[in-house]
Order: sequence, then structure tokens, then C-alpha cells
Amino acid sequence: MRVKKIDVGTPLGALTALVVLCGLALTATSAFALNPERHYEQVSPAYKGGFGVGAEGAIQAVAQNGEGVAWYAPAAFSGAPAGLSERLDFLDYVSRRSSTGWSTEPMMPPDTVLPDASSGIGGEGNADISTDLGVTLALNQLGPSVEAATANGSEGAFFLHATNSPDVDADWGIAGPVLSRVDHKAPVGLEYLGGDADFCHLFLDEGIDISLTSGPEVLLEQAENGARQLYEVTRGCDGESAALRLVALDNRGALISPLCRADLGLEHFAGVNKEIKDAFNAVAADGQMAFFTTCIDNDENDHQLFVRLGGSRTLEVSRPLGEGCSEVPCGSAATRASANFVGASEDGSKVFFTTTAPLEPGTDKDTGEDLYLASIGCPATITECSASERKVTSLTQVSHSPLAGEVAEVQGAVRVAPDGERAYFVARGVLSEGVNAEGHTPVKGADNLYVYDSVSRQVTFIADLCSAHDTSGVIEDRRCPAQSAEIEFREKQLWLPVNGDASFAQTAGIDGSYLVFSSFGQLTSDDTDTARDVYRFDAVTDTLERVSSGENGYDSNGNAGEFDATIRPGHFGGTVLNQYEMNNRSMSEDGSRIVFTTAAPLSSAATNGLVNAYEWHENSAGGGSVSLLSGGNGSAPVEDVVISPGGGDVYFAATEGLVPQDVDGEADVYDARLGSGFASVVASAEPCSGDACQGPLTNPAPLLVPGSAVQAPGDNFPMAMAVKTTISTKAVKKCAKREHMVRQKCVKKKQPKSAKRRKTTSRRAGR
Repeated sequence: MRVKKIDVGTPLGALTALVVLCGLALTATSAFALNPERHYEQVSPAYKGGFGVGAEGAIQAVAQNGEGVAWYAPAAFSGAPAGLSERLDFLDYVSRRSSTGWSTEPMMPPDTVLPDASSGIGGEGNADISTDLGVTLALNQLGPSVEAATANGSEGAFFLHATNSPDVDADWGIAGPVLSRVDHKAPVGLEYLGGDADFCHLFLDEGIDISLTSGPEVLLEQAENGARQLYEVTRGCDGESAALRLVALDNRGALISPLCRADLGLEHFAGVNKEIKDAFNAVAADGQMAFFTTCIDNDENDHQLFVRLGGSRTLEVSRPLGEGCSEVPCGSAATRASANFVGASEDGSKVFFTTTAPLEPGTDKDTGEDLYLASIGCPATITECSASERKVTSLTQVSHSPLAGEVAEVQGAVRVAPDGERAYFVARGVLSEGVNAEGHTPVKGADNLYVYDSVSRQVTFIADLCSAHDTSGVIEDRRCPAQSAEIEFREKQLWLPVNGDASFAQTAGIDGSYLVFSSFGQLTSDDTDTARDVYRFDAVTDTLERVSSGENGYDSNGNAGEFDATIRPGHFGGTVLNQYEMNNRSMSEDGSRIVFTTAAPLSSAATNGLVNAYEWHENSAGGGSVSLLSGGNGSAPVEDVVISPGGGDVYFAATEGLVPQDVDGEADVYDARLGSGFASVVASAEPCSGDACQGPLTNPAPLLVPGSAVQAPGDNFPMAMAVKTTISTKAVKKCAKREHMVRQKCVKKKQPKSAKRRKTTSRRAGR
């Protein structure tokens, strides 16, 4: 940072010095609020085309190793193309950390490669990104210009781009075959749904429901005159041939239900007045298994769960294990109750689904909603087999009660562990015996939160959640507060991905041994307020702990007000970005660190009355402690708090200047990082003379230059930084009243115009 001398002999100079001193003093104060284990690093460049980063949705993806972050800003800078504001869900910039500082590069597809990427007509721009932020995936129409792509373009394609290579045409390569409609018209509305982590197997559909009378608007002739279909693009990895193929096929190669839409995982089919979307590990890690849902005999009221194996064979998963059938769907499928995909393990060997059909006659004696687990693997006679040879090897009723005649009444699934070992779900039946760590037992009719362990095959009661005023499920519960409308909507987001909204719950550990979630219920003895709190459940020790407490017991240990504490909503899979919780992770993989936000002043340093970020970290002696993570004095709420899997980095967007070079008051991306950080930057003085000492009255013009923008390293202020001021002593000619000296001449002073400050709020808010 280079600091200009300020001429305090002028009113503007004196005011500038005062503002800088105050700003630095505030920054110094905020730095003391940081968890002493961490330090601040400004990730986004100090100058961003005159704007701050976006508000909600600014942080788009955090690398698995914590050393990089993708983020959004509403202005173009550092060589980024124009038109970014048209589609604000694209990945715009990527910043990487080196030993000396942060560097930022744009990663929006060039107009000459995907001319219509910014508007999204006919496809999507940067629709996904690899876990190391090294490769982005885009889907769009081809054409030399926007007009040509929308009016005359007849082809589309997936594109891959290495983010460490120049953002030019030559470094955007087509992945897989070119996509073209059978009538050679533009493939309008293509929608990317998800794929494996290497982007070797990509899944998409037409993106719009096709009218049966509008003609062949499909990518393959086999799907003509049918409903919206699911496609797989293989790009030719590991010796495979690049291909485009339909997914919802029977074993003769025909569509299972041509007039019925097929979904990756579950999206379209659901209950009354709601649409459920769930695709958690619907594509196996190696891309060789894809779980999909489609209806039977073209009847939208009856749908079943299937898995496509190696692109060549299909199994019906949601059927009684004893029913043998070589073709899909099986004979009883049309008379069986529907099944809904819940989630699968990363390798596809375990898949969970719900159904009212009694698929396991030995345990399931009723027609209530139950949660099932199907295991998929090699036939018993062989130990190794190809994907196409796999079969359903076992079927387990997860929601089985030890009490005779007890109906599970499963309400929905909360989370499935990445390896499928554990599944968290809500049910109104009593499915376990004994008390939890708080001395409570499940109650029939309440919204009871359970965890199922597929190794021990045991169901454990965690707590009963709230559903309305003094109500859990359909029974009275005085530990539930009175804001019934808010509770009913927010609490059910825990276990129902209604209308695509994500769940306020996440797991940690490959086996899902930790669950973090927010709830209105007073689930532990130290929770005495009516606000929503954040909790951590440890499935190994069966203990539940309130995370959103006060720093050293401050704010009545977090019970003094009515401000909710929340985590970032968890995703239900689909894209790689969503599958790995890259833009919303709230808990480290070992479960020892959790980040959350609240407007409650849980620390004495949180004085702005706005939403701030906090960190809970587990103590070696047991229990946990809370620390203020953001500055606590910002002029706007802290947004998008995301922790890296290792817990070493916590990213967030804040307007408060937390390092010396951040003095513009605009929103920036910060990394609160464990460790000592960069070497401190010593500010050097720069001489000035005349009006130059006053500095610019407005923002300079955007620096539209190619290449990366390098952000100087920054660190916490140990104390208020003194601003060196200089009073000019050079003899000058005196000017008349209302005149001042400019280039050794007296000129009339211009009346300053009040400039409207540009809005920094992103259009992403409320997406």
C-alpha cells in the first residue's frame, strides 16, 4: 500500500485525514475481535471496477484445499468480458493464494466461444467447476455472435477450460460430441444437471417441457414425440468413446415411458403442491452409475427409482428383492406405490429412497411412508464385476420400529453420508428405545429426528423438532416457540427440499459422523430463548451440543435476544459444486469447527447490530468455544460464510476494511486463515504537490487490462496506524475569495456536486 501525503492546509485535505484516521482506527478495533488463531487476508483486489463484490452469492466456490476461491463482482475488470450482469449465476473470477499474496483472474467464457453465455438462451455459461477450481465446465450454443447463435445456430456443446490458462478461444475445448437437434434447429434451453468429478460423464435435459405437437425438438431421434428426456454425454475418458445417449431406457434399448419425463435423482415427482429436488450422489464417482426416476406406463401418478449401469443396462431399484425380472420395469411396478430418490453413496453401492409400498414383507407391515436402503454390487457368485453386471444385493427397511405395530410415518430425509453409512431422517413414529443425551425420548406424532447406522443397523433418536406454535408434528411441545408461520416453513426445510430450497443441515466426515443443523426447538438444556439456534450432533458419542452460544458466556450465553442463528443451507447434490458443498460448507470435515451467522451480539466486539460471522471450535478438553470471526463493525451484514474442508480457511464477504489496503468501504472477499499469514506490508510515503495531494474526488476509470489482478498481502492491525500528514510550506501567490491555485494560476472554485454512491448489492440476492 502506498500512502500519499495529505495537505491538511485545505478543508478537503483536513477532512480526508480525519476520515482516514477514523477508518484506520475502526479497522484496528475490528481486528482485535478476530479469533486469535486466525488472521485476515483480503482476497478480492482492492479495486474492482468501482464496485464491491456481489452481496448474497458473492462466494461461488471454495477449493477443497482452501487455497482458492471463485467469486462474483458486478463490474468487469482485469480483462473480464462485458455483459456479466445478464446471468449472475455464472462463475466469474477465481483467486488463488501464493506465498506472497492473492492473484485474481477472470473465467467467464469469451464471447467468441460462447457468444450467448451471458444471457443463457440455449444453455449455460460456467455451469460447474472442479473441486480444485482448476477446470470450469460450460454449456451453450455455438456461433460467432449472439445473433448468429440465437437465430441461426444449430449446435451446442459442453466446453472445458483450465482456469490457470489464458481465457482465450484456444483454451476452451469441446467436451464430448457436439449437440444438435434432429431437425437441425438450435438446441434451445439445454440444462446441465450434474456429472462426475472428472467431468467424464455429464447429464443434461432439454430444459423445457416439450409439446407433443410442436415437432421434433430433441437431441436424438429415439426421443421424438416424447416428453422431456434425460441424456448422458460421455467425453471419451479412460478409453471410452465420446457419445450422446439417453438414460431412461429399458434393457431392450427403448424408453421406459416415452410420454413421461425422466429425472436425474428426483426433481419432478412429488406430493401435493410441492416439487422435490434431490440428486445427492445420483451420479456415482466413476460416472458408471446414474440413478433416475421416471413413471410407469406413461402414468405421471406412478413413478419408480431405477439405476443405469455403464450406459448399457438398467435395474429397477424400488422393487421387492424377491421379485425376479429380467426386464424393466418389473411386472408389479404399475400396481406398486411410487418411490422417491433420497440420496446415494459416492460409489453408488448404497441408495436410499422413500415409498409407502411394503417392499420388505418380514418387517414392513403397513402402507405408511418408509425409508429404505438398497445395496448394489456384484452377484454373490463373483467378487469383481463391471458396472453393467451389478444387481440389487439387499434391501433394508431403515425406518423399522422395535415396537410391534408401530408405523414409521417418515416425513423426509435430512442428509445421507457420502459413503452411505449413515442417513438422517425425520419420522413421527417411535423407532428407537431409550433416551437421548438430554434425557428425552421420541414421541409418537412428533417430528422426531433420527440417524440410521447401516453398519450396526440401529436407529438412534436425536431430538424432536418443531413444526408450529408449541407444536412438534401433531402433538403439543412447549419447547417450540410461537412464530408458527415462520417455524412451519423454516423447520421443514431441514428434511424436505421443497421447491428446490436447500436444507439447513450438513454432515461432516465420509461416514456422516457429525450433523450440523439449525432449529427453533430448545433441544438442549442451555437453550432458553425462542430464536433458532445451531446444533452439532456427534453420531459416535450420541451427544447433541448447542453451537450458537456466547463468546465466553456473553449475551446470556446467546440467550439474550430473539435473533436467529443459522448456517448456510446445504445442497442436495447435482453439480460437482453442489455435491461437495463448495459454496456453503459450514463445518470442517473432522467436525471440530463450525461457522454460522447471527445478528445477536454474541461477542462484546460485535457492536453494529447487524449479522456477523462466528466460529465454534471444539476444545481438546471437551465442549466448544465461540469466537467472533468477522470484524463486528461493518456497515452491512456479513455474507456467504464458507469454511474449507480442512477448517484452515473461512471465506466471507464484508464491507468492513479488515486489512490496511482496504479503505474503499466496498464489499470484499476475505479469508480468515489459521496461522501467521503473509509478511506485513510496510506502507511507503509518496511525495505530492498542489492539488495532487487532495486525491481524486471520484473513482478512477476501470482497469480493463488482460491478465491477473494481484492483491497485495495484508494482515491484522496491531494498533491504530498513524497517518503521516504534511503541511505545504511553499510560498504561493494569494488568490481572491472563491478562487484557488491550479498549476500556478488562480481559477474559480467549482461547486462540488453530490455524487450518488453506486449500489453494491448484487442482483443475486433472493435467487
